[in-house]
Amino acid sequence: MDVHRDYYLALGVRPAATQPEIKRAYRALVRRFHPDASSAPDARERFEQIQEAYALLNDPEKRRAYDLWREQEGLARKQAVGLKHLVSHRTLPLADEEQILYVMGQISPSPHVRAQRLPFNVCLVLDRSTSMQGVRLQRTKDATNFIVNFLEDSDVFSLVTFSDRAEVVIPAQSKLDKAFARARVSTIRSNGGTEILQGLLAGLREIDRWHSPNMINHVILLTDGQTYGGERECLAEARAAGRRQISITTMGIGQDWNEKLLDDIARSSGGTSTYIDSASKVTTFFRDCVQTLAMIVARDLELTVRLPEGIRIQEAFRVSPQLEQLPVDRGVIRLGQLSAKQPCSFLIEFLIHPDAAGPLRVAQLELTADAPVAEQHSQLIKQDIVIQIEKDLPGLEPVPPIITTTLGKLSIFRMQEKTMRDLERGAVERASQRLETMATRLLNIGENELAKAALLEAGRLARTGQVSPEGRKRIRYGTRGLSILPKEVGRD
Repeated sequence: MDVHRDYYLALGVRPAATQPEIKRAYRALVRRFHPDASSAPDARERFEQIQEAYALLNDPEKRRAYDLWREQEGLARKQAVGLKHLVSHRTLPLADEEQILYVMGQISPSPHVRAQRLPFNVCLVLDRSTSMQGVRLQRTKDATNFIVNFLEDSDVFSLVTFSDRAEVVIPAQSKLDKAFARARVSTIRSNGGTEILQGLLAGLREIDRWHSPNMINHVILLTDGQTYGGERECLAEARAAGRRQISITTMGIGQDWNEKLLDDIARSSGGTSTYIDSASKVTTFFRDCVQTLAMIVARDLELTVRLPEGIRIQEAFRVSPQLEQLPVDRGVIRLGQLSAKQPCSFLIEFLIHPDAAGPLRVAQLELTADAPVAEQHSQLIKQDIVIQIEKDLPGLEPVPPIITTTLGKLSIFRMQEKTMRDLERGAVERASQRLETMATRLLNIGENELAKAALLEAGRLARTGQVSPEGRKRIRYGTRGLSILPKEVGRD
């Protein structure tokens, strides 16, 4: 027995797998990697590893000894997060052309992980430009006081305001004097223009003063206007923040802010972007944000997709908590944070072109995560995606309903993005037609209010050649909210 090898991983089974499960996994892998049947360059090495793993795990006494060693070395502790996946087709025909295979995955907290709140290191970065005066600023102050009251002594809090310059209203500190904090909030006055970069830089400096891997390091940035310059620098700072485990939630209030910039800042740091259509809802959004932060189980979720020859990724999407297209950088997909409130689900579209019948390993998924609540700052999960290729296949099995539903909502989401690109190119008639089609599809899935907004903007576009800023944001963020919450995606 080589104690440095993970024999469960070699067979692709859980440590709690039954003997029949181990036997089934062994037989499938032997057929796939037998040197006489596989052309893979590492087939012989993999075949020998599989044989060695099965010889040990199929022997009850050897397996007990191996499990005892794993427990003594701390390798048998339960994972903080779990990964399941489901394929659109378990069997595909051998064909001359490329075929599409969808794989839906779900990352969720393991049942044994106790819900516990990590200390916050949070900074509010608030726009106080002239356009914020009146109800907007007052409701933002009320929402800030809600967060102040939510804090515990172990939390670190700071408050920065900005217009054309930034001011640190409350420096980063723990054991916050809440009466003092509320008094400082009351002194905020609106004045000047909007320079997001100044506020973001000041907020990140406050976070860095108390930065810790055992805290939730987070910036909440709220604005109601277009920034004057510094967009490229904002994105560079957001990317650097993400590398330091500082995520940023961006919130736009009203209709006159740059949604692409706020989206990009949030995405670059591993955070989220939100549209607030009414000042009366600011407290609700602040509350939802800190409650989600309080339930973070893991962060820096990163999925590496390893592909064999003849298979490639066409597109990848997050499907919960929000719909979002995900960039794939040399096989790596960054998924951000995982909250106990809702699983993180994704969908990957593969193009495959198998050259022989038999078992096909489409990809290996490798998930890494930082789970400080379980004292697991480096967790690794590996799973193989395997389907069967058959020479004579009479017909395809039905696609699982959860994947069908997801694809339907993704088609609406993509239609919205194409509509906005049409508008940028001046293709008004095509954009109007897309909005009408989108409205019909939204009605079909019961999204009546969003369908009404799309139909209203289609009419406005036909009459005036443009959509309203409010309608653009409502449709953009509304379609993003068509997320999927699968009860069960697939196997461990």
